[in-house]
Amino acid sequence: MDMIVTKQKRRQASTRVKRSRWSRLLDEFRSRDLALDLIQVLQHLLKLLQKVDPVHTAGILLLDEETRTIQGQVTDLFDRDLSGGEGALQAALRNTASFVISSLPARPATADCPECARTQIVVPFRASPHVRGALILRSRMPMAYTPQDGQVLSEFAVRASAAIESALLHQKVLRETQEAHSEAERDLVMAQEIMARLIPRTAPAIPGYEVASVNVPAKIVGGDLMDFIALPDEHYGFLVADASGNGIPSALLMTGFRALFRGLIQNDFNIRSVFRKANQQLAESTASHQFVSAFYAALDASTARLIYVNGGHVPPLLYRPSQPPRSLEVGGPVLGVLPAASYHEDSVVLRPRDILVCYSDGLSEAENAAGQVFDSERILRVVEKNRSRTAEAIRDALQEEARRFAGDLRDDLTILVLKFL
Repeated sequence: MDMIVTKQKRRQASTRVKRSRWSRLLDEFRSRDLALDLIQVLQHLLKLLQKVDPVHTAGILLLDEETRTIQGQVTDLFDRDLSGGEGALQAALRNTASFVISSLPARPATADCPECARTQIVVPFRASPHVRGALILRSRMPMAYTPQDGQVLSEFAVRASAAIESALLHQKVLRETQEAHSEAERDLVMAQEIMARLIPRTAPAIPGYEVASVNVPAKIVGGDLMDFIALPDEHYGFLVADASGNGIPSALLMTGFRALFRGLIQNDFNIRSVFRKANQQLAESTASHQFVSAFYAALDASTARLIYVNGGHVPPLLYRPSQPPRSLEVGGPVLGVLPAASYHEDSVVLRPRDILVCYSDGLSEAENAAGQVFDSERILRVVEKNRSRTAEAIRDALQEEARRFAGDLRDDLTILVLKFL
């Protein structure tokens, strides 16, 4: 079986794609048009594929690595004999390429398959932390797919994975909340479970550093996000973000943003390119009043260099003993408002005893009865007072001082402390 395996980075796919027949997919795809039901999402994606070129058969298959179960949807006449656990899906999941184009072996005609497929393209993708997926297209024509087709379909899979992850979470939470007594109660429990699953339960263990974090929604669910992203070669990613509004709408917006951001950053885009693409896709798929502020930093633990982009987020504060504090504010505007916005990177080399504090406006805009806010000066005073303590102690002190200052906090609160020992 002839095979073409293309290992180009998806970054190259976005910048060097020649016009392909499948390029219309990127124009047609709008995540805001998708439901939360997994079957409806997969069927909608397959309809988009057939709308662009109805001659091809297609399937989207998902493997749950925890339960070892496969689910998915396929179009009519899709050759199911090649789609099961020992066929195309497993082959795709074992491959690290962005896409695989192959010639299928000749097979005798049958009643179910009078004219079997001769060419196949498989695009693997990560649908969620525990679910791998594959987009499979087949054609009766030989040499039906080109590397340019693969690049576009790979980009389509990255965009679709955000909607699929939301539907998978929705599906899982529905199963766990079937005994809820009312639709309103189910919605609240569902949203709370979804957001709880997005927030890491433990901080990464980084030799020479301490990391501590907390995320407290003002209501049952909130729109703040704090995430740790594992990167290769002793690199560690830190994401703090805040969706506009609060409650269930902002939680749903943040769910989609997290999936989108993770899908981009884990495909080797540089950070400013990730922000540019995430901004474009949010602007296309969200309402005009919705946006996300985000700060992302990648730490090279071996060199202590921190590279970051700030997309309209409250600037993190870098405390360095005996020196003026530094605000990490280089980047660009909030995401989802200006489709053509550009973003810039900056970097800082950390030194022993440096303390980086990232937070949401739930901390810096906490307001007391006199109308005063818990601003950056107050935050720095708490850090200075507790500089010799652990990152966890500094995090707790900030949270306690904010509550003592403002009483009950009226906005979502997120704090992340990184301390260089």
